[in-house]
Amino acid sequence: MLDKKLIEKNFKKSITTYSANAIVQKQMADEVIKFIKNKKYVSILEIGSYTGILTEKIVKNVEFEKYLAVDIVDSFDFIKKLNGKIEFKKCDIESFTTKQKFDLIVSNASLQWCEDFNLTLKKLEKIKNKNGQIIISIFGKKNLIEIKNTFNIGLNYKSVSELKKDFKNAKIIEKEYCLEFENPLEILRHLKLTGVNSISKNPFKISEIKEKLKTLEVTYKNKLTYNPIYIIID
Repeated sequence: MLDKKLIEKNFKKSITTYSANAIVQKQMADEVIKFIKNKKYVSILEIGSYTGILTEKIVKNVEFEKYLAVDIVDSFDFIKKLNGKIEFKKCDIESFTTKQKFDLIVSNASLQWCEDFNLTLKKLEKIKNKNGQIIISIFGKKNLIEIKNTFNIGLNYKSVSELKKDFKNAKIIEKEYCLEFENPLEILRHLKLTGVNSISKNPFKISEIKEKLKTLEVTYKNKLTYNPIYIIID
C-alpha cells in the first residue's frame, strides 16, 4: 500500500527543485498538449498540477472559462501566477468528489501514484462531459527499471496490454526515454530533486548503498529509463 503522507512530504520537499530537474516530465507535457483536440473549452480539470509544468502549457495554448487544478501538495503559489481564473484544490484525487462535469480532463506524470488507477480513471470518465476528452500520461513497466532491479523498490506500473484490456475505448501510446548521468550518486540526486524517492521509508545501510551504487554504474552505465504511456479517451 502506498504511503500518501510520505508521497506528499517528499514532493513538498522537492517543490522548488522539481521543475528544473523534471526533464522527461516536461517532454511528456508537450506530448499531452499535442493530443488536445480543441483550442477552447468551458471547463478544464487538471490532476496533479504541482508546480504547473502542464498548466502553463495549457494556459498558453487553450482558452477556457473555468479551470480546476488538483494536487496532493499545496502548490497554489505556483499555479496562481499562471492565470487568475484557475481554482486550486489541495486533495488526493482518489478521495476527490465533485458534482461538476468537465470538457477536458488532463494529468501529466501523476496518476501512477494512485492506489487504484483503474478505479480513478473510471471515476474521471464519469465526470467527463459527453463530448469531452481525457488526456493523461503515466509511466509503464520499464519506468526506472534500473532502480527497481537494483533496490527492489518501485511502483506497480501498468503495462500497455493491461491498459488496453481495461480501457478498450482509449487510444494508448507508449514511449521510452533514457537519461544519462555522470555517476550513480547523480541518479539518486535526480530522483530526490524530482520527488520520486517517495516509495520506501526504510533506509539502506551504508554498505548496501555502496554495493547498489556500484551496480548502477557497472551494470546500468549510470543510465535511467523513463517509460511514458499516454491515454486518450474521447
